[in-house]
Amino acid sequence: MVAALALIGTYISVILGNLEELEKERTEFSELQARKILQSFEIQTVRLFDLADTYLRAARDYAEREGTGTLGGFLDRVTPPKSNLYSSTLAVIDHRGRVVFSSDPALQRGTDLSDQTVFLHFQNATSDGLLIGANNNSTDPDRQYFHVARPLLNGKTPGGVIVLHVHSSQIAAFYRDMTLGPNSSATIFGLDRTLIARQPPPVADAAPLSSLQIWRDAESKAEGRFRKRSLLDGIERTFLYKRLADYPLVAVIGFADSDISAGLEAAKRSEVVETSLFTLAILAFAVLVLVFDARNRRLSEAEQTSRAAAEMLERSNADLERFAYVASHDLKTPLRVITGYAQMLDRRYRDKLDEEANEYIAFLTAGTKRMYRLITDLLHYSRINSQAKPLQPVSAARAADIAVANLKAVIEECGASVSIAPLPTIEADESQLSSLFQNLLGNALKYRHPERTPAIHIEAVRLSSSIWRFAVRDNGIGIEPEHFERIFVIFQRLHADSAYEGTGIGLALCQRIVTRLGGRIWVESKPGEGSTFYFTARDAEGD
Repeated sequence: MVAALALIGTYISVILGNLEELEKERTEFSELQARKILQSFEIQTVRLFDLADTYLRAARDYAEREGTGTLGGFLDRVTPPKSNLYSSTLAVIDHRGRVVFSSDPALQRGTDLSDQTVFLHFQNATSDGLLIGANNNSTDPDRQYFHVARPLLNGKTPGGVIVLHVHSSQIAAFYRDMTLGPNSSATIFGLDRTLIARQPPPVADAAPLSSLQIWRDAESKAEGRFRKRSLLDGIERTFLYKRLADYPLVAVIGFADSDISAGLEAAKRSEVVETSLFTLAILAFAVLVLVFDARNRRLSEAEQTSRAAAEMLERSNADLERFAYVASHDLKTPLRVITGYAQMLDRRYRDKLDEEANEYIAFLTAGTKRMYRLITDLLHYSRINSQAKPLQPVSAARAADIAVANLKAVIEECGASVSIAPLPTIEADESQLSSLFQNLLGNALKYRHPERTPAIHIEAVRLSSSIWRFAVRDNGIGIEPEHFERIFVIFQRLHADSAYEGTGIGLALCQRIVTRLGGRIWVESKPGEGSTFYFTARDAEGD
């Protein structure tokens, strides 16, 4: 009996040890997933604030230049189609704290907001700055928002404030895609310990945040982890945090101990049943061996599944890193070989084959050439951020001259005239800026009107002390208004290959370059009368 009890005790100890090991593995796997999700959440958060700030700057520049009388119409034009990124409220407050414009009918003109934090923050501002305001702490998800604001400056004197309200549920779509369990959380804090946005929404007003470990750790480390019971909903979580490089914010992802424990309930129940059977059949040694072996196989399969998932994620990242090399070398080389052999067939056997064979060879050569151009363009598109040089003062006139020189043969072939007005010095990467001009000029030459000589003009107009608006104007075939947004989408083409050559990447590449410059690009056109492509960029000496 003593030996039997000892054997049962040993068995139970092994069971508990295996459950503890399994829980440890699940925790480590959850943390690995959380780190990858935190990286995605950081990128999504930066993009959210980049878009919000770009929208805010555009509205401010327009208000400073044109006034607020027609600001509503301007907002309708610049708001991204099919986008709910912004709430319906953008307000302009004058130097006295009175509302002079609001896109929300409930916020009437003349309303006194001089006691609001956003106005007081910029009341004596003499230089530009960005304010990200706090969540209003409502427990109703439909009423939660935060605001992004910048000052209006008349010269160097305070001229008021422009503020954009962004709905906190913008992180809800990202949160729904998380796979860390039903009690996980995604949160954005300000460096001043202000709760900006959270999913799921807090169940009550936020508790004092001064005791959160994140603040003690974040002061010395840009990223880290800690384990604590949340002050917002009382759930025990492991939190991973990271300070954003471009904004005074901290992104936080948390996964709950209860979700890990819930995942182990089935395993625990299984072990209880096995232990009971083992106790009843202690004298049947064969049964003991079979049960023990079956349990070990299940634990081994679970471990292999966890490791396979982690290895798959690592392989996916490695595949992305190798993409540039594959696109520039491994794919181009066989295409060059195929093209070369097709050209040899054409030269050697043109008079020995029938017209149908010659047509097949022509199709083969044209297809490989198009694939080669597509791979090259896609490589350039992928390198806009990965291999870009730091932004620095660049002469836009020199970049435009480089683009014209690169297109000299095409310009002379079609008898085009290209005029360039005086252009400013802006913050840019010279190689990318010349590529931007070259793509816009190349499109103007490609889509020229068949009944008139191409005439292209490049100019720049200062919109504010820090923003320039560039224009590339042509007298080509023009673009239908319904295609204004579509032409900037990668691989989207309006014409067949037989009419105009191209891969559909050029304007998408232009948009990516302009976005990196901190501006935006758009087109105005009338079919048959020509097109004007506009883009904005920051002055090299602006605020």
